[in-house]
Amino acid sequence: MQIRRLIVMLALALAILCVFAQPALAAPVVSIEPSYQKILQGQNFSVNITVDPGGVEVMGAQYTLYFNNTLLNATKQEKGPFLSQDGASTNIFANKINNTLGVIKYGEARIDVDYGVTSPGVLATITFRALETGICGLNLTNVKLSDPSAQPIPGVSVNNGSVEINESVFIISGFVTYNDGSPVNNPNVTITNLNTSEVFTAETNQSSNYYQVSTNLLHISGGDSLYFTVSDDIGNSTEFDHIVTEGEINASGFYQNITIYVPDTTPPVITNISVIPTAKDSATVTWDTGELSNSMVKYGTQPGNYTETAYNISYVLHHCIVLSGLSPNTTYYFVANSTDPSNNSAQSSEYSFKTFAEIIISISDASALSGEYITTSINISNVTRIGTADIFLSSNQSVVHVIAVNDSDFDFIDAVIDNSTGITRIGAFQTASAGLNGEVLLANVTLKAVGNGGESSALNITIIELKEAGPEEISIPATTHNGTFIIGEITPPVVTNPDASPASIPEDTDSEPRWGETSQLNITVTDDCGVVSVTINLTPIGGLPDQPMTRIPGTNIWTVTVNASAGTAIYNGSYLPRNLTVSATDIFGNINESVSVPLMVIQNGDVSENGNVTLYDAMYLAKHVLGKPGFETMNERVGEVSGNNKISLYDAMYLSKHVLGESGFEILH
Repeated sequence: MQIRRLIVMLALALAILCVFAQPALAAPVVSIEPSYQKILQGQNFSVNITVDPGGVEVMGAQYTLYFNNTLLNATKQEKGPFLSQDGASTNIFANKINNTLGVIKYGEARIDVDYGVTSPGVLATITFRALETGICGLNLTNVKLSDPSAQPIPGVSVNNGSVEINESVFIISGFVTYNDGSPVNNPNVTITNLNTSEVFTAETNQSSNYYQVSTNLLHISGGDSLYFTVSDDIGNSTEFDHIVTEGEINASGFYQNITIYVPDTTPPVITNISVIPTAKDSATVTWDTGELSNSMVKYGTQPGNYTETAYNISYVLHHCIVLSGLSPNTTYYFVANSTDPSNNSAQSSEYSFKTFAEIIISISDASALSGEYITTSINISNVTRIGTADIFLSSNQSVVHVIAVNDSDFDFIDAVIDNSTGITRIGAFQTASAGLNGEVLLANVTLKAVGNGGESSALNITIIELKEAGPEEISIPATTHNGTFIIGEITPPVVTNPDASPASIPEDTDSEPRWGETSQLNITVTDDCGVVSVTINLTPIGGLPDQPMTRIPGTNIWTVTVNASAGTAIYNGSYLPRNLTVSATDIFGNINESVSVPLMVIQNGDVSENGNVTLYDAMYLAKHVLGKPGFETMNERVGEVSGNNKISLYDAMYLSKHVLGESGFEILH
């Protein structure tokens, strides 16, 4: 018995030694963090449900949380990362909020793994909104943690929490005035929270224009849209929106002054209308109004008919509208119009102005034979009070040289001629008068043709400056009209290669040119200076004496298609060609009429070309035209008597009958 007792004691001692040899594990703790908060009524806040496993593998967790539903309202409960911190999947088997009972339940477990987590973390996060003032406990019950064997983990500690809710105040206040600055005493101010549909009526009094709305954060939140409706006791009002900012939430309110605009029914008064033409195509209209208003000018070229409008939306007291794109030397009629912000509009009586005529500085075209001289003029048109003119005249120095510059309406003129570059500078100014007006001769320029016949050069004017006489020396805008210098010649164009295809055609007895009754006349015309026109005299065949010919693009060939009138065929033992004279003219007016195009005209139906339409012609047509396949439908052939656009047996029989039946077989017309 003693031996057995000794063995039992030894076994117990070994068991105790084994227990003390293993490291001690801390008890798991489930807590509400933070455990204590101070918040304001109406604010939202969150708490975390945290788990510290104390080294124990936790596979699942659940809890029930109780709170005072008269003080708090739970808005959401969200999963935390505790059970999935190592990437494992989890299953939420309970996530319920019951604000009626003040109860929140949550349960979650790891899946697809056979081990738990040992590091602390947030199991879930709960968000509340504070409803009333007081202290509210957040108490956890039914807290359970399970191990990988789905067995409850014993000894779990719980740390509850609490929230202290203090009263919040949100004040909206300010003053209400009219747009002229006078106070609106005892205003009617209502504010609607468009996010909650709550309506707040401001506190006011009879002797002040101050208003105030007092509420708390339970009714106003950051981002809410507040709609203000403000009025006085006589029907004037204003409305606007205001978005609450987080800064205003932190400041417990905001200050909002309000202006009520009294309707304006008085139109602006337009005074001091002035119009100044500033150029040939523009003018400036100015006027004043007694109140801020926009600017509009309606204008046109006929009294009372305003087809154009210029507008400026800005509200100003002094108005300025620039009219552009006008026609030079034209009278315009206009009215000024101004409209204030209250849409009251006033319009002036009609005024008019005339734009400047276009000021042009121009040089005339000139032409001379090679080696000869010619003088051309540079003129300034439609100018007023010009005192100074300074220009460049440029040309192709291989074609023309400037020889002299003189004879000016200005008191003084000078020129610097540089024929090596083809540039001549001409300057002039007026010393003895208040400026020149109207048509002014700047200078006569003598030119010499130094190139070859047919060559040309532009005479280009570049304005350095045109200025009015007087101390201000105001610049004068002007347009340049350049000229052309051409070296002439006396040689007319060369006309060659007269050709008619075909060389003979029948008379067109029905005056309707058809296939077989027309010929294309061609002629070749060349000239170094350029051909202006080519005509041909068609009177021998019943046409115009100066029928224009057209140039075939890319060639020197001029062409025209013609037909011959009835009765123009001439037979004198044989048919005689009609010589159609060509007239070719170059750019200098030199004319060549030495070449004619020969064209033979025969009688319609005279196949044998013996001057008569005979039985032979009829038999020939019958045999050689009707006897060939397909000819019965060939249009517009000699011998078509019936006019049905094809040669038929009828035509042959007609010719046989009427030719044989006539004495002497005379010509059939």
